[in-house]
Amino acid sequence: MYVRKIEERELTFQVSGMLWQRSLVMRDLETETLWSHLLGRGMRGELQGIELEMLPASMTTWAEWKEQQPTTTLLAMSRTADRYDAGAWKSPEKFVYGIPLGAGLPSPAVSLEKLQQAGVVMVELKSVNLVVTHEGKGGGVKAFEAIVDGKAVSFSSSGERAMTDSSTNSEWDIVTGKARSGPMKGRALRELPGTVSFLKAWESFYPDDQVVK
Repeated sequence: MYVRKIEERELTFQVSGMLWQRSLVMRDLETETLWSHLLGRGMRGELQGIELEMLPASMTTWAEWKEQQPTTTLLAMSRTADRYDAGAWKSPEKFVYGIPLGAGLPSPAVSLEKLQQAGVVMVELKSVNLVVTHEGKGGGVKAFEAIVDGKAVSFSSSGERAMTDSSTNSEWDIVTGKARSGPMKGRALRELPGTVSFLKAWESFYPDDQVVK
């Protein structure tokens, strides 16, 4: 998900009908610039080189979202599938959840198959420490900075929709990133934007970055 406003200019995006590096190409109606949906960057046209701000987002079931956000509103769109859950990914080994961390930083990714199996996956690199989670019923994936009180910590799965940190043994919600019991109760991890992508497409855009399989 991206912010579609550049300075004071609001853009309207649509599918261009083209692919680049096995990945969707968007087009804005105002300038007809072509944009990479994985990079969020203008690739050709008036806004070439401009990068859109990426926001954290969730792909989950309506029931799970409604439970977390009871006052939410809904944009009703025509369906392209009968349902959405973990079963929607018939070949999860072909997909990853990628976390583009920005210029000068790595852009790691985690296999969707591994996430479905483990529920909680640590991504520990030289410059970053992340925890990526998968919520079984809703099928949603989230990425958080694994930093508590300025220190890197490790997390492990500890039951349905829960994980425990290695430093204080507090229990955290894997969907919201909030500690619900223990010394860290009430604290929240910083959520990071990420996206589901074909593995081969991600490797084409980020050939030098780690993929956890």
